[in-house]
Amino acid sequence: MKKKLFGYLMMGIVALSMALSSCSGSSAGSSDKKFIGKYEDEFGNKFELREDYTATIQFAGQETVNETHWFDGPAHNSPFATIEYNGDVNYYFMRDGFLYRHRDDMEQGKAAIKIKKE
Repeated sequence: MKKKLFGYLMMGIVALSMALSSCSGSSAGSSDKKFIGKYEDEFGNKFELREDYTATIQFAGQETVNETHWFDGPAHNSPFATIEYNGDVNYYFMRDGFLYRHRDDMEQGKAAIKIKKE
């Protein structure tokens, strides 16, 4: 009886540790790079978010490419990214295929600007 109980306990510990390691590994891997890439919004503005947290913005009709930064939280696990422009670290909010100019708009799902990833 003790051997059976010990066996079940060990199987439970192994299953729990495997579940925890797979959960933490998959979420970290996917969140690390989920915003990285080139985007274009519905107005022709182009954005590039790089792995080193630098970014570029090129507004439609302009040849100038603006160098800037982007953020996705202190642990890089935020469900949205913010893009800095002209000294404002919260100039754009990027989430789920949309850009927003204000956090309230993002949280309420209004005034969304469609973006597509290249």
